[in-house]
Amino acid sequence: MTDAPSKRVAVEGKGKDIINALPRDVVNCILVLLPVHDAAKTSILSREWRYIWAPLPYLVLNDFFCQKLRAKSKYAFKETVDLILLQHIGDIVKFDLDVSGLQSSSYNVDIDRWMLYVTRNGVKELKLNMTEDSTYKLPSYIFNCPMLTHLKLFNCIFKLPNSFLGLQTLTILELEKITFVPAIEFYAINVPLLVKFSLVYCDGSQYLNIVFSSELKSLIVDESHYNLDPSNSFFKNCKKLSYLYLVIDHPIPADKRLTLEKLLSTPTLEILSLGQLVLELLNAGAVPKGLPFTLNCLWHLKLGINFNKLNQTSYTLELIKSSPNLRKLEIWDNTTVDIAEAVMKYLDTPACLDRTLNKLEIVTIYCFTHSKVVLSFVKLLFAHAPSLSTMSLKPEKASSSKEELNVAKKLMCLPRVSPKAKLFYHADEDLAD
Repeated sequence: MTDAPSKRVAVEGKGKDIINALPRDVVNCILVLLPVHDAAKTSILSREWRYIWAPLPYLVLNDFFCQKLRAKSKYAFKETVDLILLQHIGDIVKFDLDVSGLQSSSYNVDIDRWMLYVTRNGVKELKLNMTEDSTYKLPSYIFNCPMLTHLKLFNCIFKLPNSFLGLQTLTILELEKITFVPAIEFYAINVPLLVKFSLVYCDGSQYLNIVFSSELKSLIVDESHYNLDPSNSFFKNCKKLSYLYLVIDHPIPADKRLTLEKLLSTPTLEILSLGQLVLELLNAGAVPKGLPFTLNCLWHLKLGINFNKLNQTSYTLELIKSSPNLRKLEIWDNTTVDIAEAVMKYLDTPACLDRTLNKLEIVTIYCFTHSKVVLSFVKLLFAHAPSLSTMSLKPEKASSSKEELNVAKKLMCLPRVSPKAKLFYHADEDLAD
């Protein structure tokens, strides 16, 4: 973005300008891979390159870029972004702004202006990351952007305009730490082309009503502030899900079990991640005798479990048995006190795992507590997985070196049906001598 004498590189004996001889599509591919401030620096290479960066369709103003400018002076960041947008030529296909490391409230008016500019210049992919204590309210024109396909928002206030028709072109919607505010009238968000939806640590999601098409393939719900109702239209049309992540921190009403179970039984499901309260609901307070569905496409299962609770442990085993093509299993061990006689008794019955896990290859247990019930669970998997190659156990808290050694000896003595199964016990490094 600065004037400098023209610098050229010539081929010896021919006087050919190598830089300017590059095909324009090759130049564009190179510039797209560079941070925007580095792409702008290419303007010094030659007179012909002075504005060659200006039509770049992807403007990524990441946290490093923003903080570096803010460190120069109070106004350097604002003035630089203004200059980038002022000199830009053509459509802005992607605009990524991360001010999470700044006192972004002092830039709210400027961000409004930048958002207005990019939404008027063909933006398709828009990402905005504010600070965690942000009070930034999304301007209404973002929701009326006619070509928007990707929308990723972090730490914003979300209120739909009163004349809202839906996001008709959106395929990806990711919302994290968003505060939803009710509109004067109730409006559903109609997203007929949505393929991926993510809702993480959002507040006030009772005001969020999304009407999905059957094309949704990825659904992530990680709620800590509000119990999202799984019975609404949010869940009903999900018929092509391949990835499902459900971790809800508040108990789900028992009457939602059948709706949730229907969601789990989606035949296209490949990756499934469930928190322990979801397992509580699905179990319905009794040891299940088989599930009413088979997850034939599921190859990766991730679960949070308190092994002291019989309903969670039993439903986990039923999910494993109902997934004949399961290759990878990840467990987050939430077990607290080892007082689970009922679970131990259940794990000793042949019916708890009455089939061979022919495809299971990799098992990882995080926050491994080495309680009796967890050791029994590991023993079951070793005895029923002939293709198992890796069993990784990762304790969260360090124990005494003597206790760690005793646990390791018990694990090493467990029989394994797979001749290639390797056990990795990641004890605290300071105690592993």
